[in-house]
Amino acid sequence: MAKDTFYLTTPLYYTNSAPHIGHAYSTIAADVLARYHRVTGNGLVHFLTGTDEHGPKVADAAAAAGKSPKQFTDEIVGRWKSAWHELEISYDQFIRTTDPEHEAAVQQIFVKLREQGDIVPGKYEGWYCRNDESFWPESKLVDGRCPNPECRREVEWVSEDAWFFKLSKYRDILVDHFNTFPDWVRPESAWNEMASLLRGGLEDLCVSRTAVSWGIPIPGESKTIYVWFDAICNYITAAGYPHDMARFERLWPANVQLIGKEILRFHTIIWPAILIALDLPLPKLVFANGWITMEGQKMSKSVGNVIRPAELIERFSVDGVRYVLFAQAPFGVDFSFSEESLVGRYNAELANNLGNLVQRVLSMLARYRDGKVPAVTSGDEINVEFEASVQAARSALDQVDFRGALSAIWERVNSLNLYVEQSKPWVLAKSGDDAALDETLYNLCEGVRWIAALIYPFMPVASETVWDALGQAGTPGETWEKTLRWGQLAAGTQTSVPQALFPRVEIEAGPA
Repeated sequence: MAKDTFYLTTPLYYTNSAPHIGHAYSTIAADVLARYHRVTGNGLVHFLTGTDEHGPKVADAAAAAGKSPKQFTDEIVGRWKSAWHELEISYDQFIRTTDPEHEAAVQQIFVKLREQGDIVPGKYEGWYCRNDESFWPESKLVDGRCPNPECRREVEWVSEDAWFFKLSKYRDILVDHFNTFPDWVRPESAWNEMASLLRGGLEDLCVSRTAVSWGIPIPGESKTIYVWFDAICNYITAAGYPHDMARFERLWPANVQLIGKEILRFHTIIWPAILIALDLPLPKLVFANGWITMEGQKMSKSVGNVIRPAELIERFSVDGVRYVLFAQAPFGVDFSFSEESLVGRYNAELANNLGNLVQRVLSMLARYRDGKVPAVTSGDEINVEFEASVQAARSALDQVDFRGALSAIWERVNSLNLYVEQSKPWVLAKSGDDAALDETLYNLCEGVRWIAALIYPFMPVASETVWDALGQAGTPGETWEKTLRWGQLAAGTQTSVPQALFPRVEIEAGPA
């Protein structure tokens, strides 16, 4: 059965704490892409997200809370799902690595690779960081501590019999794949970093743990499977591998896998090597988003500078948060996050530009035509401009360029605001030029309808509010091929004036 689905994944989020805005960034990005591909009619869309629940960090957090790991993760997962609901995340599947189907599938994958000689016995001796769940050679340690600049915790010496995945065996194949498909890892800086790592050679990967009980058991042994081997296989186990191959063939390979740049090595070297060993195709694109920084530091629980999504939603609305995150900087680069930048962009681009446009247009229609849409006009020049912006937005989103898409859409928001000022409907109403007023009002209303459809992937709540105010049936999430045709707004449609889409907000005063 041929693949017929656009398959999109986020990383699995670790369940030792609740989500912050950095986690939300990757997930909203995936949601925008999922909604976009649904409305552009690119076949079926399957959007996967979920949680990574095994490993010593989770066991330690559960013990500190006085709970069993499963009880602890059950409660934490509820908080993750609640956060995604608040952010309007439209995932199709939520996988947990504690799902029995996933655990059984990972065991089958492990045994298959062991039987074919890709997982072999050995002995591991080295320095292990419990926080990062990573082994480090002594040469990499910094003052005897974990070399990860976000960690720097003490490491412990581990010596145990273990199983190793023969990662080094696939180094040359990976080098060839990187060279043949230079765009399969993005942004370019991520490709360069991983290509350089490959050139330096690869060591085999220890994929078992003796001292870690909170994990997937290796069949017939007391050891458990390394949490990263377990978690990273979720993308294929969720798709049906190996128990439902008909479903798997409809979904795999993934079209886009979104990750944070801190897990690049796992997703662009270890993960593809596992897939090659399983004789499965590699994902078409792995895209690493940058970090949201606060005063130059990546948000993290240990630093204490995390921002929870609910805090921002309360002040700026869910759509305000979704917009500002992707209008702020190109996807794939780090960017600074501050209250001043958020308030400034929200007020200028949402409250003043988009929100004010919708209020003015529908208020004038209510005042001059009792809220009823006048006769359809050709709007040739405006139509051409809108069609060009649709193509620009589509081209950008096809390239995972969120800011580029928003820029294309905001060209039309700004052009309609300019059209209001230049056409002056209030002057036309006073002059009695009904034909000119009708044409102007129709063009404005139809333009607002197009904008409502275009912003849907980014701002579904505001989009649907405008759609309803324009008296439109269904939702703006219907396919753009049907929705974005000039003149679809029927004459005589009764409209209404919605509440302010984006009320202005002020910077909160600090302590006196």
